[in-house]
Amino acid sequence: MNRKEYEPACRQMERLDPFFRQVWEKAYADEIPITGTFELTPRCNFNCRMCYVHLPESQIQQHGRELSAAEWIRIAEEAREAGTTWLCITGGEPLMHPEFETIWRELSGMGFFITLQTNASMVSRYEKLFEECPPRQCKITLYGSSDEVYEKVCRVERGFTRADEGIRMLRQMKIPVELVSTVINQNLDDVENIIRYVDASRLPWIPNINVRTAGRGVDVDMEHLRIRPPERKNTDADDDGGNGGAGNSSGAAESLGKRRKFDPDRKPCTYCKDYRIGYWIVWNGYMRFCSFMNGPDIPVREKPFAECWKELIKCWSALEWPQECRACEYKESCARCAALFDIDDGKLMIRDEFCKKRKG
Repeated sequence: MNRKEYEPACRQMERLDPFFRQVWEKAYADEIPITGTFELTPRCNFNCRMCYVHLPESQIQQHGRELSAAEWIRIAEEAREAGTTWLCITGGEPLMHPEFETIWRELSGMGFFITLQTNASMVSRYEKLFEECPPRQCKITLYGSSDEVYEKVCRVERGFTRADEGIRMLRQMKIPVELVSTVINQNLDDVENIIRYVDASRLPWIPNINVRTAGRGVDVDMEHLRIRPPERKNTDADDDGGNGGAGNSSGAAESLGKRRKFDPDRKPCTYCKDYRIGYWIVWNGYMRFCSFMNGPDIPVREKPFAECWKELIKCWSALEWPQECRACEYKESCARCAALFDIDDGKLMIRDEFCKKRKG
């Protein structure tokens, strides 16, 4: 095998501590699932225009059954045995899982380094819980600098006010906070105000314009939400459409337009920092590569975690670009990602709208 083809993506993560870089590289070499994401629920108290996960409670049963606290705890115990150390808890809005407190207490007691991904509007309800069992970090979605902008993006009342209150509470509790903003047409004019808020808060911030259509069963028309990326200079950034810019707002706005170099001969998932070391478990009980993809459907609810992990590794290794991509005249300039494709019977399937836009 070509060594370059399988170079761990963590080597490109400049901010990674040298000690943790060695840990991640060892996990990569030995195929240890050191990092995982538990997507607890599709429920959310916001209704963000670009969300591909959120389902109204009345529609949840059409797509499956939420894992119970007992099921999540069993999976977590087996994941820990397999080597999982870093864990992200997300949703939907994870705090809306009916048994969130039970899940959180049990996972905290297992010794994971836990990141909570939340819109922050409900954290005040769990102040005592987070005092007793604090997350290692909170990653908070920030969609505007005012309630008016939140109404446009998230279609809720007092969205910014509630998020800001949650952010302030977490900071008072000395819990590290990182802000993440998805920029769409409905909040584009507010970006400068968001930057002012970030600067005043002195918090790390990741802006993103990478609004993707995900094959997750939620019918969302993303096209009218996407904005045109800013003009960009040539860059060697290892980035897929703007998922960078951490630290603070200095230089973060410019990072919206960065794109990685693309090697047409490299395997699909080897660009991902979670390749061979990470996984995503969706709310209805399937282990997958990442949040965007509609497969593979590895039923961790029914099988032991270790068995599911081995199956995921096998799927990763077998995945190839479609023949159409390998023969395409745009293959060296098309910064495609496996998450932009559907999976059918272990193969990547091209979405016509993706190719039309790239060739446009």
